[in-house]
Amino acid sequence: MLHVLTQKRQACRICCDSNPGLIKNGSEFDFDPRVISYWSQWMGNAEPKILIVGQNFGSIEYFTRFRGKDETNNTTNNNLRKLLGEAGLHVGPAPLPDPKAPVFLTNAILCLQAGQMNAPIKDRWVRSCSGTHLLPLINELKPQVIVGMGKHGWLAVRSALKMQDAPSGIKEAAGQMWVLPSQVCIFAVGHCSGLGLVNRSWASQVLDWRKIGETLSSLNGNASETAN
Repeated sequence: MLHVLTQKRQACRICCDSNPGLIKNGSEFDFDPRVISYWSQWMGNAEPKILIVGQNFGSIEYFTRFRGKDETNNTTNNNLRKLLGEAGLHVGPAPLPDPKAPVFLTNAILCLQAGQMNAPIKDRWVRSCSGTHLLPLINELKPQVIVGMGKHGWLAVRSALKMQDAPSGIKEAAGQMWVLPSQVCIFAVGHCSGLGLVNRSWASQVLDWRKIGETLSSLNGNASETAN
């Protein structure tokens, strides 16, 4: 089914057509990786315990410079690896694929924005992508835990799952957990980029991810007891 979602991502032009020149689908390049999310090339387990929704993969320039993959020494990836360790998930370094990690990485927008890496991301892009691509991905993967990381990752999760009663701002939501009727646990966390750490300290983020680890441990402990 993931290949169907990949084809859907490659064919999508909703935001590109409404904002020509500001955003581009990576399928316009002949080296476009055949994945639903470029970030999932690092961790893209088809049966993950945890789905992490970040901001975006990068700009058009970043995408073309690294031929659709991540750079080796990426601050966000390095910090996320440390935070996953705090949650009890010890994963390999990016961008080397770690198929054994029980993690799937995706982004609030799957296309690439023009300009600098920190160019503004429009909320309407996030909402469009969350309904068109993120929700079907959630339904396919059925993770135990979903994490909205940073302003845009949190907006994507809230929008896809229609969490209207949850705080809209990441500063208010970060560190909190919600449990859906399906028993899926939802977490909001700060972004672990350099700028994200200005908005939520490393110490706070460590505590947030330890809480995620405790929840995963509890869920899988209960699953083991049920199986026995």
